[in-house]
Formats: sequence, structure tokens, C-alpha cells
Amino acid sequence: MKATKKVLLDGILEKIRDNLSVDEIIELLSGIPYFDWVGIYLLEGDELVLGPYRGPATPHVRIPIDSGVCGRVARTGRASIVVDVFEDDDYLQCNESVKSEIAVPIKGAEGILGVLDVDSNEAGAFDEVDRIFLEEVALIVSKLL
Repeated sequence: MKATKKVLLDGILEKIRDNLSVDEIIELLSGIPYFDWVGIYLLEGDELVLGPYRGPATPHVRIPIDSGVCGRVARTGRASIVVDVFEDDDYLQCNESVKSEIAVPIKGAEGILGVLDVDSNEAGAFDEVDRIFLEEVALIVSKLL
């Protein structure tokens, strides 16, 4: 499964490197079968503000950086893989179907620019293969912001 996942993600990464816009990148990511919600939160002061996303509407259009998984990622500058959202005290529920989440920082020369956030309706959907992939995507996105 991991080898198959890596092949899928590597193929998508090649497409993302073809000078896509941020919105096109989010659209492409949303086509990954277990990526049920994909979005970017941009850091504005002490809040993360929802940017382009695909998936069900979320009530979390502004997140203080002292709350949520995305807030934790913005504060620490480190990716977070949440295997079971119901076991993570920082999780902010967006949709009852979500079972796992991964969030990676988008870093620029001046520090954290935002967070790339992905939710899955599958428990334990994300692993280190996804983290490495999304960190590469975040690096590409950082150059487009």
C-alpha cells in the first residue's frame, strides 16, 4: 500500500511542479481519494484565515493560532499527523465524517506563512509518506504566496 501511495503522490507532485496556481494545486490535491477536505490557512497576525479549499464548507474560516491542529502547526512550525481526531485535544471539528487530519506549515523567508490542512473520512489515513509529500507541496505553495 505504501509503495502504491508513494507512486500516486509522486505523480501528483510532478503535475504540481508544472507552474500551477495555488487554486489549481488545491484542486489537484482534492482528487486524491482519501483527501476529503483540502485547504490553506494563511497567517494574518495571530489568526489563520481560510484561503482556497475544496470539500464541505467549514465553520472555521478564522482560527486563533492558540487553538486547533492548524494553530499548533503555525505555532511550532512542525507538521502534525492526527491518526484519530477524537483523540487529539486540539482538533476543531469541521465535519462529522472526518476521522484523521494532517497539517503542514507553509514556510517563507520571514517565517510561517500559513498551514496546508487535509482531512480524511478514513481513520489513520495519513503517514510519513503523506507528510513528506505535503511538505514538498507546501514548499511550492510558499513560492506562490
